[in-house]
Amino acid sequence: MSPLTAGSGQPLRVAVYSRLSAAIRRGLLLPGAMLPKESDLGEQMGVSRTVIREALMLLEEDGLLLTRRGIGRFVTHKLPTPGLENLLPPEEIFGCPPGEIRLQRIDARLQQPSDFTHKLLETSDDDASWFCESLIYSGNTVIALLQEHLPAGQRLDAADPRIAPAVDFSARQYHCRSVHSLLLNILQETPQPAVCQLQAGVPGEDRGKKLDIAADAPVMVLTRSLRYPSGPLYLAKMVIKAGFPLSINQSVSAL
Repeated sequence: MSPLTAGSGQPLRVAVYSRLSAAIRRGLLLPGAMLPKESDLGEQMGVSRTVIREALMLLEEDGLLLTRRGIGRFVTHKLPTPGLENLLPPEEIFGCPPGEIRLQRIDARLQQPSDFTHKLLETSDDDASWFCESLIYSGNTVIALLQEHLPAGQRLDAADPRIAPAVDFSARQYHCRSVHSLLLNILQETPQPAVCQLQAGVPGEDRGKKLDIAADAPVMVLTRSLRYPSGPLYLAKMVIKAGFPLSINQSVSAL
């Protein structure tokens, strides 16, 4: 890094942030690369260690860096993208290195409508929907339970006839992928979040057994639905065990 010259009226920490952010996004600092020590960066850029520390803190808040205690700071493996909602599939929202998160499907079937699916998928009172349930693992540890819903039959085919074959719940090759990730690969339109809600809760008996925790253990519950031009097409609820933070990257730069 060459010595820094801040623009008129621009705080040094912002200038450092901009320099490092540009280097990351242009590939000069590669995903997973370890940054030099704060003191070395300060010497290279001609600013104090305090300025460097504040800039690195901002970069970490914005999802560009990840700190590993006792080791150092690293460029994240997947950078946040501009937009009010970065609708990553469930496999990618834990901010873990590629390959660390895996998904195992445990149930898939047609399900009778409930108030939950009827309201958020905007189905009629007697329309069944597809239900797909999966466990999400970090290594050998289950960290979340994922329950996904899709409208069935003509409604799904009207959105795109390729969806039904791709999410064929009997096909073994799809047992390690979420329905969300399959939809993002098939559909060209960018989905918009109809619902995105995160709240604290407890799993209850059934979900607690699947997560191997007590029925009243604390969990986080993430509810999301995706709306396409054809209408709401996807609904999911993910129950996440305590101690496994999400990586939710957002930007308001377009406002």
